[in-house]
Amino acid sequence: MTKEITHKDLSKLLVEIRKGKLTPVYLLYGDEFLYKSAFRSFLDALVPPHHQDLNYEAIDGTTENIYEIIQSLNTFPLIPSAKVIAVHGTRIFYSAAAVDDLLHKSKKAFERQDLKKATRYFLQMLSAAGKSLDDVKDEDRHADDAWLDQVIDYCVQEKMTVPLRQDDAEVLNDAILAGYPETNHLVLTTDFIDKRRKLYKTISKTGVVIDCSVPKGEKAADKRQQQEALKAHMKEALKKAGKTIAPGGFEALYEKTGPGMRGFSNELEKLITFVGDRKEILPSDVEAVSERTRQDPVYEMTNAVAERDTRRALFFLHSLLKNNFFPLQVLSAAINQIRKLVLAKDFVRSKYGSGWTQDLSYAAFQKMILPELQKREPDFLTGNAHPFTIYKTLKQSDNYTLEELIRALEILLDTDIRLKTSGQNAKIVLEHAILNVCGVLVP
Repeated sequence: MTKEITHKDLSKLLVEIRKGKLTPVYLLYGDEFLYKSAFRSFLDALVPPHHQDLNYEAIDGTTENIYEIIQSLNTFPLIPSAKVIAVHGTRIFYSAAAVDDLLHKSKKAFERQDLKKATRYFLQMLSAAGKSLDDVKDEDRHADDAWLDQVIDYCVQEKMTVPLRQDDAEVLNDAILAGYPETNHLVLTTDFIDKRRKLYKTISKTGVVIDCSVPKGEKAADKRQQQEALKAHMKEALKKAGKTIAPGGFEALYEKTGPGMRGFSNELEKLITFVGDRKEILPSDVEAVSERTRQDPVYEMTNAVAERDTRRALFFLHSLLKNNFFPLQVLSAAINQIRKLVLAKDFVRSKYGSGWTQDLSYAAFQKMILPELQKREPDFLTGNAHPFTIYKTLKQSDNYTLEELIRALEILLDTDIRLKTSGQNAKIVLEHAILNVCGVLVP
């Protein structure tokens, strides 16, 4: 059955998939937080978790090679069950029609101090427009476009190149129409699509398109849809945590965060942690958590590092330094966060943590996993920590491999030495560390 649905209908699609009603290709597009959140349960429905090490291949859309993707699609799975090739953040729908949109996205990312995304969108814009860095390096710019000079300088400094301009969409479209083994399924996620493209039309006919977009406008209808999406997410998160929210709680939270899904979700998680064993979240808790966050802003930065959210980590780093936090104090907090993630990763890799999965509910964690943790000697992960905080740390540990966490500790210890001995600008040294820890490799 082929169709286009919204993220609200995802649960119905998952039921169909578990019944064996599969299609060759799936496309999730729109709000990045929504489609990333949906992907995990989506993947588990397609490929049993115990088969995913061999039958799930994740591809970074910023470095995608269409011919390697097609080769993977035509390779039979190692285990006789469904196989998923997922291209995360694909740029395959970007076209000349997307030039203005990509430039806008680049500027917004720059304003959020997310230089990695700003340069990614900018280079993709140049590719779509058929331009090179040399074409725009020496252009006369209006004062409002001065930000472009910083983005271009960064691209040149890091020896970044404009992606090769070729019609990958046409190549993939032909591959989908030609077919590949029925066991194999292509999953594409992206924040931008062009519905006029042949590839989109082919996917909507032969597969399933899941619209995860949320209106950004100020019209009453847009705001209503924004709030519906937030309420649906809140309902699911509270159900997993075994919590409810009192009347007026959603409104108080929405007033604090606005319509952004990621900000709303982060504040909701803090609320769940804040109330502890209490089952109901009250409107007064929203203000209490906001006050605690103002008093403990280091939490925001370390949480962003754990989530591997470079933009937020850098934003809160700059905020902390601007408010006269000592660089070594900030670094110490980051080191402690990584130490907790290492312990969490070590536990889930052990036989005692074998029951852990990323989508395990908080109630199931308390029943299955927490008793195993409580048998251990209290350590940096479990000592004086609320069970939900431990649960959240286990979830965050899935954002890194153990090797990446060990490497992160090495980076942060080297940063400690540099802060104490090199005389370099502390802000630049800490930025360099966060970029490397979160995965944006900097020489």
